[in-house]
Amino acid sequence: MRVKVKGVDSYGPSCTFEFNQKKLEGVVGDSIASALINSGEYGLRNTEGSEKRGLFCGMGVCNECIVKVNGEEGLLACMTPLKPDMEITNQEQHISKPNFETEPELNQLPEIKLSPHVLVIGGGPAGLSVAAKLGSAGKQVLLIDERKSSGGQYFKQPASDFEISEEKLDSQYRKGKALIRKFEASGAKSIFNMRIWGVFGPEKILGYDSSNRYVITPKHIVIATGAFERGFVFPGWTLPGVLTTGAGQSLLRSYLVSPGNRVAIAGNGPLNMQLAAELIRAGVDVAALAESAKLFKLKNLILGGLLFLRSPKLALTGVGYLYTIAKAKTKILSGHVVARVDGKEAVETVEFKRLDKSNSKSFNIDAITIGYGFIPSNEIARLLGCAHEVDDRWKYLGAKKTLNGSTSVPNVWIAGDGSGINGAQVAQSSGTLLAHSLLAQDGARKSLSDRVSKLVSYIQLRNQLGFQKVLWKIFSAPVLIDELAEEDTVVCRCLSISYAQVKAGISEDTLSAGASKRISRVGMGRCQGRYCSPVIQKLISENSGYDISERSGFAPQIPIKPVEIGVVAYAQERTNE
Repeated sequence: MRVKVKGVDSYGPSCTFEFNQKKLEGVVGDSIASALINSGEYGLRNTEGSEKRGLFCGMGVCNECIVKVNGEEGLLACMTPLKPDMEITNQEQHISKPNFETEPELNQLPEIKLSPHVLVIGGGPAGLSVAAKLGSAGKQVLLIDERKSSGGQYFKQPASDFEISEEKLDSQYRKGKALIRKFEASGAKSIFNMRIWGVFGPEKILGYDSSNRYVITPKHIVIATGAFERGFVFPGWTLPGVLTTGAGQSLLRSYLVSPGNRVAIAGNGPLNMQLAAELIRAGVDVAALAESAKLFKLKNLILGGLLFLRSPKLALTGVGYLYTIAKAKTKILSGHVVARVDGKEAVETVEFKRLDKSNSKSFNIDAITIGYGFIPSNEIARLLGCAHEVDDRWKYLGAKKTLNGSTSVPNVWIAGDGSGINGAQVAQSSGTLLAHSLLAQDGARKSLSDRVSKLVSYIQLRNQLGFQKVLWKIFSAPVLIDELAEEDTVVCRCLSISYAQVKAGISEDTLSAGASKRISRVGMGRCQGRYCSPVIQKLISENSGYDISERSGFAPQIPIKPVEIGVVAYAQERTNE
């Protein structure tokens, strides 16, 4: 459903395309996913059985939204721009078999070698802050991102083909635009739509886009890859129409498309509340907001006061979200979780329940977003050998780093949620502080203004970290992984491996996720275990008696994400020369 957002005056020009030989209409600026969901089409790829999968993460991590476009297979609908007259069909589970009677044609893209002083991986709040500061200081900086434009998940902007009145956009849009402009004016270089597939030490990074292969040999690497939303395994979570809160927000903020006509939202944390309020303001029927934390307690009023002291603007923004939701008479289910979603081919109903009681509440809907926390995107940091540790509460693996972003590996730095989840404000401040520290390490002369700027960044970061600590006391709730899974609930989305099948391959002698993979194939799909890993680690820990540790999950491996074999084969060929 196409909606209106304050500050966006008009959509891009309309265009027609085909989906499974059906004529549909979208707008220039859409992604394939947003155009299809706006047309009521949720099922994007086929499993080996009779099921379909749809948009889930919305950021190129899960690979559930792959489609076939003009005969080309395996394209991500969430990352591929819609173009007029595209012929799109559902992607089958397996790519078409090559013709072995003829010599295969490898995609021989030209190779470009780059040697920036600083390579920044990720164009969100952290990466943009680092690159803008270093570029302004005269450093040779290259920022790369697999998205088509900068901003990341939090500072995503309306599609470039939409006409906007910037002064009418909300503060999040405007703050993001200001940071993007600061980066663009800094002198730092950028390459978008580039995917990193190989990391062979800090001195050799391999990537590619649609036109070139890249060999990057920087002096410093700044990892600002952010995080992705963790999976919560419950009956029906693989149905088309179930998507993450981040994916729902991307549809709304970038493409002005609602996830559905009648939407439910479930999860833990303020992002879910924000999306509910934004959808309501856009005219969408939000049936219910289920928050697993028990929000309406006396102690939370006191904690809310502490939030106000640390950041009045952010605290009032949260109050505004609650007011919008209450005014719309959307049902707020405090202390509830999503228990199951049902539907024949896509979402039709949702059931919520309290964790401490058996009673439940059901709603008729056509889409639901879920947001039960985040996991750092740590593959690059792990491949580079950075020391990691398990977060006590969330049980994710985060890189060890100092407050200024330095890691256990010389000249490898991390900014933002790639080491621990603290949100966009912390990410932006940590990026600025990192840039100051990197400049100091390189022996840059410090002016009085530089010293003041670094001190301000440090104070801001400490205050924001304190804000996050209080915020998560308000949203304190059990971390949910597989507590509501049934025997036939799918755990591995990619290969449709059930909870029962996963458990059958885990015994007291199974001590690692890799061992489980060899038995049941779990983690061997296109997402490379990013969504099933928490379940596997939890089950192994329960069966073996060992705590989750740095080596409990799937080992990082190359390629980091799916890549065309021609790119890898050519790189190997050149390596052997």
